[in-house]
Amino acid sequence: MAIPDLKILLIDDHEIVLRGMRHLIEDVFGSDCRVDTVMTAKDAMTLVTTRQYDLCLLDVELPDTRGITLLHKIRQKSPGIKIIVNTIHEELWIMKDFFDAAVEGILFKDVLSSEIATAITRVADGETYFCKRAEQLRRVLETCEMPTPKELEVLRLIASGKRTDDIAALMGLTTNTIETHRRHLLSKLHARNSAELVLNAVNYGLLPTTRF
Repeated sequence: MAIPDLKILLIDDHEIVLRGMRHLIEDVFGSDCRVDTVMTAKDAMTLVTTRQYDLCLLDVELPDTRGITLLHKIRQKSPGIKIIVNTIHEELWIMKDFFDAAVEGILFKDVLSSEIATAITRVADGETYFCKRAEQLRRVLETCEMPTPKELEVLRLIASGKRTDDIAALMGLTTNTIETHRRHLLSKLHARNSAELVLNAVNYGLLPTTRF
C-alpha cells in the first residue's frame, strides 16, 4: 500500500485539532491521501460502518462515549484497521487498557507534528509506534503488577494522609485488611515505606501529581 493511498479517519472533539491534523497529513502524504474527520463516537461508527479505513487516529476524550469503548467497537466493525491513540492521559491503568487492546501506536498530545507523521508512516508500513513516554510506561507495566481496585482506593487514601484507622473506617474494613492491602501495595510498587509508595505511585501514573 502506497502512502498516498492511505484512508485515514481522524477522531477528536476539537475542531481546531482536526483541522491541524488534516493539514499535516495532507501536507506530508499528499492530497491523494483521503482523510475524514469526526468529532463524536456516533459519527465515527457511522463512517466505519459505511467506509473502509486503513488507519484511525483516535482521541480518547469524546463527549458521547469512553475512548476505549469506541476503540473496541471500531475494531469489531473494521478488524483490519490500525489504531493510533492520541491522548493526554498517562495514568497507568488507562495505558494498560490501550496496550491490552493491542493498539498500533500511542502518542501524547504534546508531541511534535513531525512525530505524528513518523507514527503514521511506521504504522501504515505495518510497524508499531509508541512515543517515548508511552514506551516508558509500557516497560513499567511489564515490571509492575497492577494494584486491584480496592488497593488503588487504599493507595489514594494513604496519599491523602489518612491513617490506617481512618482508612478502615472510611472503607468499612478492618485495620488488618487495610494493612494487608498496604503490604500488597508496597510489594507491587517496589516500595519500602509509605513515602516511597506514594512517590512510586506518582511516577507510575497511579496517582495524579495535583494535591489531594
